[in-house]
Amino acid sequence: MQRRTGGWIRVWLALLAPLYFFAPVAVLALPALRRLPRAAWWVLGFYALSQQLPALLTPEPLLSSGLALGRTLLVFGFMALGASLNSTRQLAPLGVGLALVYVTALGLTVGDGLNPLSQRLGHPYMTPITLGLAGAAGIWLALFAGGRLWWRVPLGTLALGILLLSGSRGPLAAALAGAALGFAVRQNRRVALGILAGAALLAGGFYLGQRLDLPAVSRLSKADTSGRDLVWNNALSVIRSEPVSGVGTYRLGTRLSPPGEGCTLWPAPDGRVTPCPTWIERLGQPWLIAHNVTLQQLAETGPLGLLGLFVLLGVVVAAAWRQRDPLGLAILSGLLVATANDNTLIVPGAFVGELFWVTAGSVLARMPQGSPAVGWAGGAAAAGLMAALSFPLLVGALRPAPDIKASLDALIAPRDVQDTQNYQAFVRLNLPPGPYRVSLRACQRSCSTVITLPVTAPASGPTPLLKLGGHLYDAAQQRVELLVYPGQGSVRPQPLAQTSWVVKRTPK
Repeated sequence: MQRRTGGWIRVWLALLAPLYFFAPVAVLALPALRRLPRAAWWVLGFYALSQQLPALLTPEPLLSSGLALGRTLLVFGFMALGASLNSTRQLAPLGVGLALVYVTALGLTVGDGLNPLSQRLGHPYMTPITLGLAGAAGIWLALFAGGRLWWRVPLGTLALGILLLSGSRGPLAAALAGAALGFAVRQNRRVALGILAGAALLAGGFYLGQRLDLPAVSRLSKADTSGRDLVWNNALSVIRSEPVSGVGTYRLGTRLSPPGEGCTLWPAPDGRVTPCPTWIERLGQPWLIAHNVTLQQLAETGPLGLLGLFVLLGVVVAAAWRQRDPLGLAILSGLLVATANDNTLIVPGAFVGELFWVTAGSVLARMPQGSPAVGWAGGAAAAGLMAALSFPLLVGALRPAPDIKASLDALIAPRDVQDTQNYQAFVRLNLPPGPYRVSLRACQRSCSTVITLPVTAPASGPTPLLKLGGHLYDAAQQRVELLVYPGQGSVRPQPLAQTSWVVKRTPK
């Protein structure tokens, strides 16, 4: 006999996307975890311990332990809410909130006097990447949630438009992967027609965007990583500084944020940024992420935390595959693809992580006792996911940066300063001809980027003289590094060349 889904859960799902800051009320559903099979309890227990034990070894054990417990309770709350659903098809009310997000993004972008066709689509409290993922979620619901066509077709069409106008490549890859795997387990004529129609609209929109030179659409064909290689390198420095415990849940932002930079939330469509509330600022910019799930988890909770997360993910994905659940598999696989160069699993967030864990709970609640998902299938899935999503680590280890003939033609950089604010260095480099990025970063226990500038090396002679300036750490001594990267962001976090020096603060 099917359970009846509570009315408050349907309302919660409908409001999740536009009012995601109320999502943590899902902890009220924690008692529903008892609906999970006993094997799932062992997996959740191991996950909880894997997050809590490293927290006790961090530089701030009390704070880290409390934050790790808070995130674990949120994850379990969302999973419990998902366990209250009879199937992932009951996620359909989410489409109401997604439609509101789409209309709000288009309406406010136009209302602010901005042309959504000449720039990436904006939203008052969502980034273009989040909007792209909202578009992907709408596509998955339209294809696999079932129900009447009168709402699925408009939702899917509008979702495709939002996905294109967001100009986000990660969500595009996520949408395609999710649709493909969902179709792989549910091959019927109606779904096939929906995918073909969507693909035709997507291809047509992309063609028109290229012909009309629309920036948001044109960037979908670019292959660079938009500066994520610099973030990955900084995250690796954090991991090296705390290799066993990590720095603690939600504490990575304190290490990644540039010295002296204030905490901000999200940019508005007109470019303005909102400062963080005081209580968030005390946590140290928790919204700054490593843009890769493996690096994020290693930096926050160390190897044990990473293992606990991927064991849970492996069991969830294996269970969804064995249940032949098209919507569940589409959401889970799509958001896992997106987390390779973002982090779509973090909660609380902009509805994306919440959707992932609700779906995971729904899948685990229908997992039979003795399922291979809590065994060889889950283990194989966990190993495969870890290998696939750890590409910044694997590429750096298996394909080191190529040797180039690089040297300093001139470097003017003070070693002794009275004030670490507004530090300036001048550099001229001898490099092979071509485009590069030159980055200055400050290092103590770990490193963060101060400034990055593009430069083109001429066919003969050194580069123009570059002025690199910004704030350093307010510390008596620190290491400053100069790094040279390829002109376009790549999947390799290591620089092509680098040098460093020590800066000391002297009394005034």
